[in-house]
Amino acid sequence: MKNKLIIVDGYRATSKDRTNLRKDTWSLALDQRAFGPRRLVVALSDRRGRFIGLSHTPRTDPPEIALGPCIDHIGGGAVAAVAFCDERIKEGPPPPELVIRFGHARSIAEAHGVHLVDWITCDDQLFRSTRLALDPNGTWWDVP
Repeated sequence: MKNKLIIVDGYRATSKDRTNLRKDTWSLALDQRAFGPRRLVVALSDRRGRFIGLSHTPRTDPPEIALGPCIDHIGGGAVAAVAFCDERIKEGPPPPELVIRFGHARSIAEAHGVHLVDWITCDDQLFRSTRLALDPNGTWWDVP
């Protein structure tokens, strides 16, 4: 690991916020660059998708290791998360290591008591849902 310190910033939703992660994830994916380039952004919600908060940090190497600190930063009451990582995407089928990376990220989230619904990679041109790339016919919101 090249990073020795992971600095996380975040925002908690107010009672007036009507964002729902089940419905608004793609809007968040399009807006994730608002936090700057080369960042990991993690949106957290309750079981039904009601948005609880969002945390972000500079992308680490590998990116998954910053997931735990991002979850801990907002934490409280979160059951589900969607991660948005600003990293280069190659057109075409997803790379073979995607299954391993997603499994690792899911195990990190699980260790923090949160189910990782998706890991969405984003760059200036494209974004890719890991969940949909691995199982295009499956149920996207698979929160137990």
